[in-house]
Order: sequence, then C-alpha cells, then structure tokens
Amino acid sequence: MKKRVILGVVAGVLALTSIGFGKKENIEVNVLGTTDLHGIVSKDLEKYVNEQRKKDENLILVDSGDFFDMQTPEMNSWFKKNSVIVEENGFPILRFKDGEIEGVAPIVTNMGKLKYDAVILGNHEFVSNNKSRLDTLINDFKDNNMEILSANTYKSNNENYTKPYIIKNINTKYGDLKIGILGLTIKEVGESKEWDGEKLVPTKSRELKDQDGYEGKLYMNDLVEDAKKWVPKMKKDGADIIISVVHSGEEPKKPKNPGNKIKELARETSDIDVIFAGHTHKTIDENKYTNKDGKEVIVTQGGKHSEAIAHSKLQLEKVKDGWKVIEKSSEVISFK
Repeated sequence: MKKRVILGVVAGVLALTSIGFGKKENIEVNVLGTTDLHGIVSKDLEKYVNEQRKKDENLILVDSGDFFDMQTPEMNSWFKKNSVIVEENGFPILRFKDGEIEGVAPIVTNMGKLKYDAVILGNHEFVSNNKSRLDTLINDFKDNNMEILSANTYKSNNENYTKPYIIKNINTKYGDLKIGILGLTIKEVGESKEWDGEKLVPTKSRELKDQDGYEGKLYMNDLVEDAKKWVPKMKKDGADIIISVVHSGEEPKKPKNPGNKIKELARETSDIDVIFAGHTHKTIDENKYTNKDGKEVIVTQGGKHSEAIAHSKLQLEKVKDGWKVIEKSSEVISFK
C-alpha cells in the first residue's frame, strides 16, 4: 500500500512538471539592420520591414550610419535648393547656405515612415554637413520619433554630443525584457586630398577634431575603448541584452586607416550579443567571434543603398535574474 502511495505522489509531481514547472519560458527577438543607405530607401526595403512588423509587433529596426547623401533625385533636388557653390583648395564645391534650410531632408521623412528605433551617425553625416547643419538634422530625426546615437562623439566640454545608447522595453508574457542599443562611429570621418595632376586623391585619414566645420566643437574617442565604458553602464541601467550598432568595418583596410574595428570590438569587450556593422558597403550574413569572457558574439552587415537588410534572431529564455540568450543567428536578405 505504501509503495502505491509513493508511486502515486511521484507520478503527480511528474505530471505537474510536464504541465507547468518544467516548461521553458522562451521568446524570440527580431532585429533588422540597414546601413549606408546614402539617401536611398527602396520600395523593397519598405515592403520587407512592413511585412516583418506584421509578424512581430516588437520588431527592432536600426541603421548603422551614412544615411545622408544625394544619391536620389529627391535628395539631390533638396540639397541643391539649400546650397551654394564655394571654393575649397581651388575647386568649386557645393556647401549648405547660411541661414534657414527649406524643408526637412527627404531621407529623414522616408526613414521615419519605417519607424527606426535607432540611427547611428556615420562619417558621411559629418563630411556632408557642418556642426550647425548636423544639429538641425539630428533634431529633425527626433521630431520624427527616431533617436540618433553615437556614444564616442563628444562636444568640446566633454559632454556626449548625442545619446550614447537607448534601452527599449518589451512587454512579454513572462515579464519585461530590456534591450540595450549602443551606437558607435568610426573615429576617422574624412580624408585629406591632394591634386595629382589629374584628380583629387586621398593622402591620409582625418579625425573629426580636424574636419572642416568641427574643429574645437566636436571630437571622437576610440570606439572600442568607449564601448568598454558604456556597456557596463547599460547593464547597470537594466539592459538584459545588448546590441551594438556601429559605423565601422570589420578590420583596417590599410595601415593609414585603422578605424575599422568591429573584430576588435567583438573580441575585446563583454556583454555585447550582436553587432550590426557598416561603412564598407559589404554584406555579412553572420561572422562569429569569441569575446573576452569566452562568449559568442555575432556580426552582421546589411550591404548598401537599400539593396539588402540584415535580419538577426535571438532566442531568449527567462531566468531568475533576467533573460538568457540561448541561441542567435543572422542572415542578409537581398533585394537585388
């Protein structure tokens, strides 16, 4: 009789475990990332983002910078309307006129329609504007409910020029999930050029502090060193997972241009789960690296000019002290 009672109790515990206590509390997080749009938001990009939003109302959309350019008739027309021709080093160049700018740049409106959560400053945003014009551009993005980030860009008084990061709260049936998005920008925003007898050729890279229109106003720190500073603050601020969105390629293209530091960022930091890269116009489905704590970091990059988008998926499990990433992957969706 006692044996039957014990067996009955054990069976009851097993039944409860299979029904509730042993069930994994897992969710999926989808993050889409564009980069190097250079003024172009294609119909294919719009369609894909809108389709994914229907599947996941908590979808996150980010951009890794170099969104501002004249490569569409719409942007070209707007820029020329607000510009004058000036002479630099003996050559005529278009520059923004002084005073009021007429209308908001079309790229701001077009990106606003897609509801980007975070947009990172790329080098092109600096070289295509001066400090005053860039201030206005950033405010235009805010007015369209998009946050511009660059954690390693500072004012002359050592304050951050933009927000370094945001934390997005997602309500799930297992409790709130906090996703930290950290923005970083390549330190070398421009190039010095000289006339070789036929054309202007780059001679050396130029940091923001030396860029025309920004001297004495803005400067940048090394993006890897600043990531080491900001990530712990994001964790203290409650971030369960961290996505770094970076205007930088994976590794230096040449010795005089050491600013591409994605590999170093992945390997020399802690607590970054996914990195969305940019700047080099490449597509990267998924490159895997091991961080300083022996954990996996994946790197992905969505090409250029709205021709593709990176789609990262993270499987998360609810644990006692927050959330744990149990699986992550990424692929690039090409529209060509």
